[in-house]
Amino acid sequence: MESALSRGQNIGRAAAPEHLSKTMSLYQVQKLVQTVNRDQDSRERFLESRKDLAEEFELTEAERVAIVDLKIYTLYEMGVHPLLLRPFTIIQGVSEPDYLAAIREGD
Repeated sequence: MESALSRGQNIGRAAAPEHLSKTMSLYQVQKLVQTVNRDQDSRERFLESRKDLAEEFELTEAERVAIVDLKIYTLYEMGVHPLLLRPFTIIQGVSEPDYLAAIREGD
């Protein structure tokens, strides 16, 4: 049987089921975090303007706010992996006690 992909039809993000859209969006958040963690140029751009770099990723408004406002607990609750999140917060100058307090008690 011929699939939509084999017929060349565009299957965009808007057509994805709700649970897949959330997964894909989390992917974008983690991609941004990993980019900041690993790429010096991206890190410098992020430190200059979090908002500008966040605009380059397909984030929901809530994700954008969490990134730009560095809402650690919100990012953790969204599912950002701790092995990505902690280095990301170190780059932002967040101490270990402050990081742990944010995770335990919320933003």
